[in-house]
Amino acid sequence: MKTKIRISIFTLLVMLFTVSSGVSAQESVNTLDECIRLAMENNLTMKSGKISIERAKDLQGTAFNIEKTSFSLSQDPTSGGSPDNSISLSQSFDFPTVYTTRSKLLKAETNLERSNLEVTRNELVKEITGTYYQLLYAKENIKILQEQDSIYSKFLFLASAKFKAGETSRLEQMNAERLYNENKIELQKAEKDYQNVQLILQRWMNAEVSVNPLEAELPVMAANYPFNNFSAEQTPMGRVFQSQKEVSEKNLSVVKQGYLPSFNFALKNQFLIKGFNPYDVERERFNKGNFMGFEVGVNIPLFFGEQRAKTKAAKREVEIARVQQEEVVQAMQKQYQTYINDFYKAKNSLDYYTSQGIAQADDITRISQVSYEKGEIGYVEYIQNLKTAVEIHLQRTNAVNDYNQTIIMLNYIQGNK
Repeated sequence: MKTKIRISIFTLLVMLFTVSSGVSAQESVNTLDECIRLAMENNLTMKSGKISIERAKDLQGTAFNIEKTSFSLSQDPTSGGSPDNSISLSQSFDFPTVYTTRSKLLKAETNLERSNLEVTRNELVKEITGTYYQLLYAKENIKILQEQDSIYSKFLFLASAKFKAGETSRLEQMNAERLYNENKIELQKAEKDYQNVQLILQRWMNAEVSVNPLEAELPVMAANYPFNNFSAEQTPMGRVFQSQKEVSEKNLSVVKQGYLPSFNFALKNQFLIKGFNPYDVERERFNKGNFMGFEVGVNIPLFFGEQRAKTKAAKREVEIARVQQEEVVQAMQKQYQTYINDFYKAKNSLDYYTSQGIAQADDITRISQVSYEKGEIGYVEYIQNLKTAVEIHLQRTNAVNDYNQTIIMLNYIQGNK
């Protein structure tokens, strides 16, 4: 009997350990830097961008795309040993500058892919950072509501005790119970919000486990002062449009190469098939050996209508790229100024709650609890004061989140890591 009991206890311990290990395997505690690093390694958009760069590098090998070499064997049974009977090797190629110009175009396209990857990396850092701090914000809300749960639970206990002692009406107990239950509902909502943000972060990281932030509370991010040295051209997005303009300029150079001539040459060697002579042509006079010949030619474009149209279209592409770059630079300047305004609005709000609001909320809660327990204030006023204190704490947390998110957007538009 004792053996069976020991086995059952051992089995239970193994099951508990397995369950706890399974739960812990589904979640991990990470810092922001760790989340960004994992996202850089696992995010599918990043992987696709890296492959695009390698593809562009591979295409650089097509710059010197010399046309296929032509090899032919000819035999004219009526011409004896004339040049019609020959093995010939011919090759054509473009003007030498065509290959170097095309190589520059392909390198510019590779740089464009690198710029696109930098934009993807910058956007991924923004999304990971913003979501991580949003997760801390949700965590802070849960913490506030849990603290209020303790306060409301005490309020419900006192109201119930007073009601049983006949010192108050059932109405006070009902309001205390309502306040307690409503806070429970808000707490459950906050926990679901936290889980939803976890899923968003998990998606950006392409991770199989949920992430819990390392920080115990919502921190205030440091701002990178000053804000007056912004240059849109030096941002990742600005470099993309600069690269696009360079690609269009290199493409124009390639199109202009169409005005240049191309070359071809051929080597011919007289050749007679001994067993093939259906017309009995006398060929003994050609038995002293084969003769080598060559041919060199130049292909000169004489009609430029199509080439002129292609060149005009390529110039339009350069102009379009330049206008798009100017448009993006102007839009980024305006967007940056908008983020600056949002930053100072959030900063003013945060400064208020940091210097006055939180201290007042703590005093309201403390004084209200003492006054209610002593009977100096009624339950209606007590409830109003508790709600006011909770609202101040939540607004302060919201102010911190708004402040952090504006800094994240400022770092994003500037391309700061």
